[in-house]
Amino acid sequence: MEKAPAHRAYRKELLFNQVWQIANFGSKAGFLLLLTPLMIVKWGPEGYGLFALASSLLVSMALIDGGVRALTRLKLAETLKAGDEEGYRTAFWRGLAAFAFGSSAVFALAMVLGATGALQKALQLPPGGAWVLVVTVGLTGFYLLSTLALEPIAARGNLSLLKAANTIGAVAAIPVCAVALMLNGSVLLVTVLYSLCAIIPGLALGYREKLYAIRPPDGFRFFDYKAIGQTFRSGAWFYLTTVALILKTHALTFVVAAMAGPAEAGIFYILLRFTEIIGNVGATASETSLASLAAADTAKAIAENFRQSWLYVAIFSLYGAAGLIFLGRELLNFWLPKDYLLPAGVLAAMALFGLTGAFSRVVVNASMGLHIVKGGAIANLIEAIVDIGLAAVGYYLAGLTGVLVGGSLGVFVLMPQARRIAALGGWSFLKTYLQPLLRLVPGLVISSVVLALAHLSSHPAVWLLAASATGVVAVWELRRLHKASSLA
Repeated sequence: MEKAPAHRAYRKELLFNQVWQIANFGSKAGFLLLLTPLMIVKWGPEGYGLFALASSLLVSMALIDGGVRALTRLKLAETLKAGDEEGYRTAFWRGLAAFAFGSSAVFALAMVLGATGALQKALQLPPGGAWVLVVTVGLTGFYLLSTLALEPIAARGNLSLLKAANTIGAVAAIPVCAVALMLNGSVLLVTVLYSLCAIIPGLALGYREKLYAIRPPDGFRFFDYKAIGQTFRSGAWFYLTTVALILKTHALTFVVAAMAGPAEAGIFYILLRFTEIIGNVGATASETSLASLAAADTAKAIAENFRQSWLYVAIFSLYGAAGLIFLGRELLNFWLPKDYLLPAGVLAAMALFGLTGAFSRVVVNASMGLHIVKGGAIANLIEAIVDIGLAAVGYYLAGLTGVLVGGSLGVFVLMPQARRIAALGGWSFLKTYLQPLLRLVPGLVISSVVLALAHLSSHPAVWLLAASATGVVAVWELRRLHKASSLA
């Protein structure tokens, strides 16, 4: 059992985690860029919409963890800090047992819904579409179980290794699925291959890290339903944060499908994936704060670790938002059907959706690490309910632009919890969240002007040059951040 890293190592891990997350997103974006046109040609808009639903289901299946994943990572980090070998092994195996039970139950339910035709009717699926989703549920359950088995790596402060394995799988999926498509592979076949590409690298990483050597504690029973129930009860508040995250992101794909059918859901899915440049890639540093804040034992350490991850999130999210607003239309043209006209204001709406999502992740992950997850979970769930309701209203008022704007407005519910996090670090809300951003203003202004000028051009080389210049400014900001040896 290895100890979690010190603060200097944490800064290094932040960088590696961000690099691999960018590479991961880039590989998935490459999958969409290279294969979406081929999918639409081979399957038509309805078939692609079915694949989009299956892909969103893969993300939405995080709902089945019952809060076990976050609880397990936190318990592992705490036992590492305390040097509690027995507690470490107990937390690991109880997490696996509880998750296996939950995922099996959900798969059984999915099979019933598929067999009765309820799934087919509810989502207006094409013939055979229900079984694509049922198989996706089974494969995703196994994938999530295999990644849960990798949590000891994340608890040791090496989350970037998990991101690296995920990236390898995403890269491998491109040629594998491309060959299947060119051979006229079905939506089901491509979905299965995509899932296998995600699963295999994680299994290889677990073997390399010798996680199989973590033996069950004495007297442990895998099907101890009392212990499983206790694990789910302990993870209830963590689970609410997962529910909230899925409701206000990929679950919206199903809302759009229910209101307008799979074809419109396919378009929204593409827009949603682009918002992840900000809300997922940009906010990935907040994931490391769960273990780092759990290990912090003073207000100063809390403030220092939180501010470090917050500035990482701010740099990548704000620069990503600027790029999306000014060059998003040019990028989306590679993915969307050639005759599709983007709704008015949709790029700004996408940037807003991504930024509020990033802030939400920061607050929720910090709440977990600081042991105030109950308040964070309640606020996050209320935020999600507000988001989902306003997103549905927004669709009727302004189409997909309205979905994105409405799905952003619930973020104000999180402000009291954000102030509570700041107080635990001994700072005010202003000093914790807003003051650090002032240092980013000059670079953001320069980058926005460059991107706006590039938007006026019709030459891809100019767009690429502007994006590269913006990247240089962002890297310069990161370099400044890493040179800072203490809190401002």
